[in-house]
Amino acid sequence: MSRRAAAILLAALAAAVAALLLVNRSGLPRFARRGPRPFLRVSPAAAVPVTAAPGTTPAPAVETIRVTLFFPDQNGQFLHPEERDIPKPPGGTAFLRALFEALQKGPQHEGLMGAVPEKMHLRNAFLLPEGQAVLDLAVDAGLAFGSDEELAIVASLVDTTLQNVAETSRVRILVNGEPAETLGGHVDLTRPLLFIRSVVEPPGAETPVATTPTAAPTAPPASPTARMPPARTARP
Repeated sequence: MSRRAAAILLAALAAAVAALLLVNRSGLPRFARRGPRPFLRVSPAAAVPVTAAPGTTPAPAVETIRVTLFFPDQNGQFLHPEERDIPKPPGGTAFLRALFEALQKGPQHEGLMGAVPEKMHLRNAFLLPEGQAVLDLAVDAGLAFGSDEELAIVASLVDTTLQNVAETSRVRILVNGEPAETLGGHVDLTRPLLFIRSVVEPPGAETPVATTPTAAPTAPPASPTARMPPARTARP
């Protein structure tokens, strides 16, 4: 190959490389990395001012969000929504932990009961890209649940998560870091769980009020639809 032919070939290769780089640069916006996934489905609440000691610089107000938690009533038949303001979390995992901790603290309204036992802890929590939230529960081997209690725990966790976490449609519950069939033998955990809205109190119903020690508690009449139905699962 003559020098002239070699120079022409090199020039052609250089032009091809330059054209390829130009095309790739123009296509970069299409393949730009996505930003952080949104995780808040709730509205911001008012900022809470922090009281400073005399002579010190006031700390900035704490930004809060208003979340909706679900707690069972004393009859163990329905979940009732309860709104609460919590500090705004920095990310999805922190938000899932904050929701779990708020549920474990129990309700603030009379007539409602806590659903998450004190001996149950959240080992880990994270959000998957396909719209699934994962809650890894630490459950002591000595904990035992009745069917209604177990469903109340699962429904409270699932509905609270899906109500507040954006771009999430299913909740997968792990037990002690591993997939499990159930918490205590009653609710199927082998598949991701959908919203369990059927256990939530119908709109317009009043939250039950705790009875006084001198008053005899009255139970509502039994109804086939009053009991919590089995949790619904999603296909893998």
